[in-house]
Amino acid sequence: MSVERTFTMTLQREQICLGLCFLLLVTALWLSSPVLLLAIAVGEYLLLYARRGGERMALTRRLFVLGLFLLCSLLPIAFGQGTTSSELLLDLGGWGLTAQGMKTALQAFLRCYASIGAMMLLLAFVPIYRLYAVLRSLGVPKLFVELIELTYRYIFMLEETAGQIRLAQTSRLGYLGGLKTKLQHFAMLLARTFILSQTEADRLYLGLVSRGYEEEAIDAPRTLPLGQSILTLDSISFGYTSEKTILQDLSLTISSGERIALIGHNGAGKSSLFLLLAGLQESWQGTLSLHGEAVQPTNRVHLRKHIALVLQNSNYQLFTPSVEEEISFGLKNLGLEGEALHQRLEAILDAYELQPLRHTPPHQLSEGQKKWVALASILAMEPEVLLLDEPTAALDQRYTRRIMELLTELHKAGKTIILSTHDMELASQFADRILLLEEGRLTADRLAEHFWDDRSLLDRAELSQPRHRKRSIGVMVESTASPRYHLPLFLSADLLPVLFIGGGRGVWRKAQGLIERQIPFTVLADSLCPQLEEAHRVGSFTWIEGRYSGKEDISAYRIIVCGIGDELAERTFAQSWREAGYLYSLLSDPDAGNIQFGATSHQAGITLSVHSDYRLPEVAVALRDHWLGELTPVAEQELQALAQLRKAYLSATTPEEKLERHEVSIIRRPLSHVGRSLP
Repeated sequence: MSVERTFTMTLQREQICLGLCFLLLVTALWLSSPVLLLAIAVGEYLLLYARRGGERMALTRRLFVLGLFLLCSLLPIAFGQGTTSSELLLDLGGWGLTAQGMKTALQAFLRCYASIGAMMLLLAFVPIYRLYAVLRSLGVPKLFVELIELTYRYIFMLEETAGQIRLAQTSRLGYLGGLKTKLQHFAMLLARTFILSQTEADRLYLGLVSRGYEEEAIDAPRTLPLGQSILTLDSISFGYTSEKTILQDLSLTISSGERIALIGHNGAGKSSLFLLLAGLQESWQGTLSLHGEAVQPTNRVHLRKHIALVLQNSNYQLFTPSVEEEISFGLKNLGLEGEALHQRLEAILDAYELQPLRHTPPHQLSEGQKKWVALASILAMEPEVLLLDEPTAALDQRYTRRIMELLTELHKAGKTIILSTHDMELASQFADRILLLEEGRLTADRLAEHFWDDRSLLDRAELSQPRHRKRSIGVMVESTASPRYHLPLFLSADLLPVLFIGGGRGVWRKAQGLIERQIPFTVLADSLCPQLEEAHRVGSFTWIEGRYSGKEDISAYRIIVCGIGDELAERTFAQSWREAGYLYSLLSDPDAGNIQFGATSHQAGITLSVHSDYRLPEVAVALRDHWLGELTPVAEQELQALAQLRKAYLSATTPEEKLERHEVSIIRRPLSHVGRSLP
C-alpha cells in the first residue's frame, strides 16, 4: 500500500471520528433528559477507559477533579427560595435546595460531563497534533484553525511565564504572610503576566512572520555563487520612535557563503538589526538592497523570502501543537502539499533526528530541543541567509556542540550564516568576519584574525580576547605547494602537552621517543597494542579509554598525534585542529599535518634528531643510529665543565680577562675528543 493511500485512509478515519464526536457534543447540548444524558456520559467514559489502557488511574483523577469543579460551580443553581418548608428539600431559613433547582443543576451537571466526554473522546482518537490538519481537510476556515492553534500554544506560554514569575516571588519569600499578603502577591503575578502577555503576543507574531506567514507562497530558494553580494546596507538608520535612533548610519555588504559574528554589548542594536535584515521591521532610512535591487519597507516581504531569523527565545518561534506541525508550517508556506509535503516532512524529521519527538507539543520540550526544532523549522524553508540571535544562549554543552556542528555543515554547503553572540570563544571559533556594534553604530568590520589580534580595539570595546587566541602558536595557513618540514625547533614539553589519538603500533613508534626522554603524554584510545600496554603498566603515560569522535574537550593539549587508521576521519578532525591553532601530525598521511617527528635520541645532554623529506622513517632511524655509533661517548661531567667555562668566558668584562687562555686548553680537550670521531 502506498504512503499516499495510507495517509488518505488515516485522514478519512480521523474525519469520521471528528464527525461522530461533534454529533455527540451537539446531542449532549440539545438533550434535556437526565437519563439520556447519563447514558451518553457513561458510554463516552467507558470508551475512554477502554482506549486509555495504562492511563486509567490518571483519567479517574481528572474525572474526580472535574466532578468537584462542576459540583461547586453548579451548586448555586440548586438553591432557591420557598414559601413553605415543604417546597424545600433543605430549609435554611427560607432558602434551600429546591426540587426544580436540583433537577436543573443535575441536568447541567450531566450535560457538562457528557459534552466534556465528547471532547475527551475526540482527543483520544484524534491527537491534538492531528486535529488541526483534519479541520483544514474539512474546509474549516484557515483563520479559525490558526486562531485555535495559537490559542493552544499561547495558553502554555502564559502558564510558563506565570510559573516563572511565581518562582521568582517565592524565592524572595513571597506568599508567606497572611491571606491579604498572599492576595497582593497573586495580584502582582496576574498584573505582570498580563503586561508580559502583550509583549509575548507581539514576539509570537514575529515568529509567525519569520516563517512565511503570508498570503502568497514563498519563492523557491536559490543558490548564489560563493562571494556574490546578497545584501547591501547603505547609510541605514532605524528607530522604534522618532526620538530615539537604535541603528545609526550602517553601511556594509554581505556576500554568499560568509560566516559572520555580530557582537556588541546589550542594547547595541544587534537584535534590531537582525529584525530589519529579516524584513520584520516596518520602516528604516537609507538604502537596503537584496541581490542588487533596493527593498522598500512596503515590500519587505521580499527579505523574508530569502532571509530567515532564528529568535533567541524559541518559545516565540514555536506556536503549533506538535513538532511535526512546526516543520510543516513553513513547508506549506513554500506551497508544498499532499505527497510532496509528506515526503519533504519525513526527510527533515529524519535529517534532524526528530522522529521520536514528531508528536510532542513544543511546551514539553527542553530548551535545547526547542532551539533544535526552531532551527530545523527555519532550515526546512532553505533560506539563502540564516540569522541566529544568540543561538546557544541557555543551552547545555551537548546542544551547543550539536548546533555549532550543524552550522559548520551548513557553511560547507554554501549557506550564508550570521550569528549574534556575547560568547567571544564561540564567535572566534566560528566566524571568519566580525561586525562590532556599539550604541547602534558599526565601529568595526574586520576579518576575524585581525579583529581578535587588535588588543587596543578589544580593550576599548571592553571585550575579552578568546582563550585560544592567547595561547595559540598561530593558525596554520594552508599552502598549495608541497609542505616542507625544515624548521628545526626543540620545544618545551611542559608548555606543549602531547595527546596521542589511537593505540596501535604506529602510535607506539611515535611515542617511543617521548618515553625514552621521560616526557609525559596522554593516549586516547579504546585499546592499546602490547607495547603500549606494557609502557602504560609501568606508568610511562596516561591512558584515557575511549574512542575519539571529535566532540571531546582536548583544550588541555597543544600537540596532537592522530593514528586511528581512518584517513578520511583523520583529515576531518585535522581541519578543526588547524582552525583552532593546534600542532598536529596524521599517521595516515604525514604531509597532511603541520608538524613531523624526527628520529630522535638523547645521551649525555646531547639530543640528535634526524628528519628526511621522504616517507621512509627507517632511513631516518638508520642514519640516527649510524651517527650515534660514530660518536665516541663523551663524559657528561666534561660537558658540564665546558658549559661552566664558556659561561665564565662570556661574562669576562675586560680584554685582560678574555686573554687568559688557560680555559682554552680545557675546552679543546673535550672538543677535540669529540671531533676525532666525527666523519
